[in-house]
Amino acid sequence: MAGALRDRGHDVRAADEERELDGTSDEELLAIAADEGRIFITFDVADFPRIVQRWAAEGRHHAGCAIFVGIDHREFGTIIEVLTRVVAARPDQGSWHDYTCFLARRG
Repeated sequence: MAGALRDRGHDVRAADEERELDGTSDEELLAIAADEGRIFITFDVADFPRIVQRWAAEGRHHAGCAIFVGIDHREFGTIIEVLTRVVAARPDQGSWHDYTCFLARRG
C-alpha cells in the first residue's frame, strides 16, 4: 500500500510494506520512518498514540504519524482519498515534523 501511495506523491512508510520487517517492534518501525524522513502511516490505533506521546515526552522526533481509525486496510480507495485530503491540507513535508493525526472517513 505505501508504494502505491508514494506513486501518488505521498512520502510515506507503512509497516506492511516489507516482509523482512515482520516482527519489528512498533517503536523500531516509527524510528525507521523517522530516519528516512517519511510520514509513518498505520492502522494500529491501540499502540501508536501512546508511542508518539512517549516520544514527545522523551524529546524524540519523527517525520509525522498518520493513524487510520475506522477504515479497514483493504479499503484502498478510501485510504487514498482520506490521505490525499490530509496531505493537501498540510502539503509541506516539514510541517509534519512531530505531527500526529488521526485519519477517518469523511462523515
